[in-house]
Amino acid sequence: MSGQQQFTDHYHQVKDQLFTFLMVRLNYNTAVAEDLLMDVVLRAYEKFDRFDENKGSFKTWIFTIAYRLLMNAWRDQKKTVSLDFLEGEGLYLATTDFKDDTDLILEQGRISDVLSRLTDGDRELISMKYFQDLDYSEMEIIMGRKQGAIRTSLSRALKRFESLYRKIYS
Repeated sequence: MSGQQQFTDHYHQVKDQLFTFLMVRLNYNTAVAEDLLMDVVLRAYEKFDRFDENKGSFKTWIFTIAYRLLMNAWRDQKKTVSLDFLEGEGLYLATTDFKDDTDLILEQGRISDVLSRLTDGDRELISMKYFQDLDYSEMEIIMGRKQGAIRTSLSRALKRFESLYRKIYS
């Protein structure tokens, strides 16, 4: 199988998650997310000969490229990103049984509100773990931080989320 075909096969397995990864961080700005996705795909394709399956998964490798390009874009443009809309992401932190769709929409709005009040770092950790379904070893590679530090930071971020949620909505 050619390198181009291998790249295409790998990419098709992660493309939806990768686009969601970018959309969440870019405040659901589709145009900017599509532009950055093209940059990620081009960079990954150009460097595909350096990809080594023995060192990690393609998903981790391409997400690392996406993360670094995103960090560069934020640094260059000094933009901040929030998670304002979560309905399509499948993160349901509440344990409430919902009577109807109205209750569910209300709860998702509350979750969105609380997440938007967290720091960029807290939102980033929660997003990587729960939206992109990355495990700690993948997060370690992408973020360049040790798994233990990531676990601790995520635990603290979730506690801050819970505390803020209770303060606002209890």
